[in-house]
Parts: sequence; C-alpha cells; structure tokens
Amino acid sequence: MKKNVFLALLMVAILLFAYACAPATVESTTPDDTQSAEAVSEEPADAAADEIAAADVKVGLVLTGTLGDQSVNDQAYAGLMYCEENYGVQVKAVECTDASMYAEAAQKFCEEGYNLVVFNAFSQEEALRTVAPAYPDVAFMILDTVVDDIANVACFTYATQEVSFLAGVLAARKSTTGVIGFIGGMEIPTIQKYQKGFEEGVAYVNAEGTVIAKYVGNDGNAWNDPATAKSLTLDEIANGADVCFHAAGGSGLGLIEACNEKGVYSIGVNIDQSHLAPDTVLTSALTRGDVAIQIFVKSYLDGAVLTGHTTLNCANDGVGLVESSFFTDDDKAIIADITAKIISGEIKVTNVMDY
Repeated sequence: MKKNVFLALLMVAILLFAYACAPATVESTTPDDTQSAEAVSEEPADAAADEIAAADVKVGLVLTGTLGDQSVNDQAYAGLMYCEENYGVQVKAVECTDASMYAEAAQKFCEEGYNLVVFNAFSQEEALRTVAPAYPDVAFMILDTVVDDIANVACFTYATQEVSFLAGVLAARKSTTGVIGFIGGMEIPTIQKYQKGFEEGVAYVNAEGTVIAKYVGNDGNAWNDPATAKSLTLDEIANGADVCFHAAGGSGLGLIEACNEKGVYSIGVNIDQSHLAPDTVLTSALTRGDVAIQIFVKSYLDGAVLTGHTTLNCANDGVGLVESSFFTDDDKAIIADITAKIISGEIKVTNVMDY
C-alpha cells in the first residue's frame, strides 16, 4: 500500500516538474498583424526600387533658334543649366535654325533614351503634337501655349497681359510726350496679349496716351530680325515715342539698340535686358521660363511629373517687372499697389487668349 502511494506521489512530482520547465506559450499574431509586419519590412526595399536616380535622368531642350538671343532661348538654357548643376541630371540643348527641325530634334532625343523633352516656345506646338503621342513613356513640356489634351505633356503659359499692364503703367509715368511704342514679333494672339495688356496699362495712367504698335514679320524669321525691329522702332521714335516696349524675341535687340542711340527708354522682355543698354533700358517684363523648366524637372525627380496646364502669373511670381535704378520711390509704391490689385482681381487685365 505504501509502495503504491509512494509511486503515485512520485508521478505527480515528475509531472509538476515537467510543467514548470516547459517554455511559455507565445500568442500568435493575427493575419492582419502579420500582413502589416511584412509591409513594413518590405517598404524600404520598394521605396529604394522606385527611387529615381537623378544621374540617370536625361533632359533634352529643343530651342527655337540659337543661343545668344538674350531672350527665350537663353532663358530656357539657363533653366536647363540650373537643373544640371542643382539636380544632377544629364542635359543637352539643340539649336534649331528652322521650324522644320523641331520635330526631328525631339524625336532624336526620344530615340536616344531621354526621359524629358522640353520645347521652349509656342511656335513648336505642331512638332510637340507630332512627337509626344508616339513616345508615351517620355515626359514632354512646352512653354507659352496650351496643350492639355495629350497625357504625357505639361504646358506652362504666362499671364503676360499682367506684366505688360505693369510695363504700360511705368511707360506712361516716364513718358513726356504721351506717345509710346510697341514692337511685336508676329501679329498672333500670344503677342497681341502683350500689346493689349500694355495698352491698358498706359491708359490706366494716361487716358490720352497713344501706343504705336508695329510687327516685325509674318513667319519664324520675325523672331530673329533685329535690323527690321530697329527700323520700325526708329520710325516710332520719329513719330514721338519716348518709351518703347518689345515682345519680339531676338528681334527686340534692334529695338533696344534704336532706343539707346536716340536716348529714349526701352523696355525689355523675358529676361532682365538692362545689361544691353544700362543707360536706357527702363525695365524688363519677366516671364520665368527658366523656373518652369526647373519645376517640371523637379516634379519628375520627385516621382510625380507634372502634366496639364499651369499658369505663371503675378500671384506666383511667374511674371513681374525688373526693378531698376530708374524707379523712384513713387514708382515702386504704385507698381506694388497695382500688382496687389491685379492679384486680388480689383484690376482685371484683358486676356485676348481664352484658356
């Protein structure tokens, strides 16, 4: 009997010892918890796989003419160089001396594996529409016109009527004759937008003021004919103009030269052109194409490349006047006040193009 009791107690002791030494039970994770853990562990790898290496990105720029125009070509090239120096991308610009070269240059970029192709002027729209649909994996950009019906295209336009209005205000304030000149490249809506805004700015200050408007030509040569622009400007000066504004690309260099020779004010465009004639360039109406290119390239590197239409205006500093030594304190205050009223909508400047 005692032996049986002893054996029973021994068995109980062995069982208790085994239970005490057993590993603790681990609570299993739910399927949701397991999925979350996997997602967390895989996210860095996915992010690394999706990251765009700037050094592998190639950006091509199709210019509307040659460098040295002191206008849209130089400005676009400056934007391209900024992207190379600050973002580390590979860049190349092609100078096109004829409109027939635009599509061929863009297509060559695509065939050479470029990721982004930039057109720097509205006159290249036909070439863009020819090439972009054929290369859906390439991101395209164009300045100064609206192409929002192609999925892989970003377009930037300028509220040039706003900055031209400001230029007209300043021109009217500085003019002693009340006669002011305007030289455009081609008489097309994009340039008529400059003219209309300028005329409204002059009238805002001097309702009796007169704007003499002339155009250089009817084809692509109109943007690279400074001799004709100079002749037209001299004619305007002979008819009383003492401030002249141009929206004529490289041809505008002729206007600045004519004004400098005659000792009257000129107003540049696109970039600060005061260095061309420091004694007579009153200001310049800036359109920041270089900034648009920077925005476009950066959006690609960030993994969310821009498409559709973006307007560059006074509100986002996409356009504006260069403040020069010719500005008085009153000029500065008035320009600042009118800029604020344009931004708020109190002053509505006519836009001859309906976007």
